[in-house]
Amino acid sequence: MNLTTQHHQARALFEQGIQAYESGQLTQAETCFAKALELAPDRPSVLMNLGVVKAALGHTTQAIDLLLRSAEHEPEAIETWVHLGAAYAETGQFPMALEALDRALDLQPQTLIALRHKASVLRELGRWNESAQCLKLLHQHGGGDDFTRYMLDAVLHAEIGWAQVPPAPPAGYVANLFDRYADDFSSHLSQLDYRAPDILVKAAMDCLSNPWPNVLDLGCGTGLVGQCLKGNSLRVDGVDLSPGMVSRALESGHYSRVWQADIHDAMEQAYLAGDRYDLIVSADVFIYVGALERAFQLATRVLRAGGGLAFSLEEWAEGPEEYVLRPSLRYAHSLAYIGRLASEQGLRILWSSRDVLRHDHGKAIDGMFCILQKTYEP
Repeated sequence: MNLTTQHHQARALFEQGIQAYESGQLTQAETCFAKALELAPDRPSVLMNLGVVKAALGHTTQAIDLLLRSAEHEPEAIETWVHLGAAYAETGQFPMALEALDRALDLQPQTLIALRHKASVLRELGRWNESAQCLKLLHQHGGGDDFTRYMLDAVLHAEIGWAQVPPAPPAGYVANLFDRYADDFSSHLSQLDYRAPDILVKAAMDCLSNPWPNVLDLGCGTGLVGQCLKGNSLRVDGVDLSPGMVSRALESGHYSRVWQADIHDAMEQAYLAGDRYDLIVSADVFIYVGALERAFQLATRVLRAGGGLAFSLEEWAEGPEEYVLRPSLRYAHSLAYIGRLASEQGLRILWSSRDVLRHDHGKAIDGMFCILQKTYEP
């Protein structure tokens, strides 16, 4: 094969890879780019695009190697440095991510996607003031959105405290966040030493009469609570915002019904349909909700008298606030807040305990586990 023919074939494969990637056919795109790379081993554009596809498929280590090779051949390519920074961040290599993103910003200081990634990396590193500066620049240059405003609120108040009520999460944020993890969520949580479902179900068994004929799992994820409930309930319904998580929960076989909805809408629908539950479990869900007034009110409506509400939280005990939005973009709630809501809604705290919720980048995240019981109609 002469060089001209080889060049044309590589170009055709490259264009096929671009089309496949843009239509969401990642495996086909990977094949096309890999074949193009065999014909053009050092072409930066092929290396970069194959790296991007590898990252999208979860092969991040391979992606980093390809992107580094692309950057070596074309060090002025801003896009390559941005993708490299994102890949390093995905693997928790935040200092390396920052270095790559700074290379992109040295080449073009107003690269909006680089500023966005850099703000997230600085937030992960605990450099909140610098993260806030990146987010402000992003908004000044027209690259901000509801999510970056949400992140800005979180990092701005990390040190000075909250003078106002923390904002609610932007629409679609939680669903998109968990859709990313749907395929390997259980293995991801096992790496974090996540035990909330097991702790909550065992505590509920100790505190409440069981088995429970009907259980509602709020934010069911891939079905870990349903697995823990096996043999202790006749019927378990699950609800989750993420379509991917709903599919995984249905596949688990632990649920009689699973549907996609916001937890508040789900409980409203259940109440109107006349569904009543003996136990509601919410494992690591309220940390993405913030204000819990409506959740407690609706939970009380769909609980039978004597029924239980079991949930886990990140505990806030560092100030007078009832709840705060942390730089992690998760909410932390005070036990006093939970006590107030319980009293207002006819719930009694049967049990609360502090324990480790999970590990995040090697750091133990302290949590609070609670079992409440409905004692009367408020």
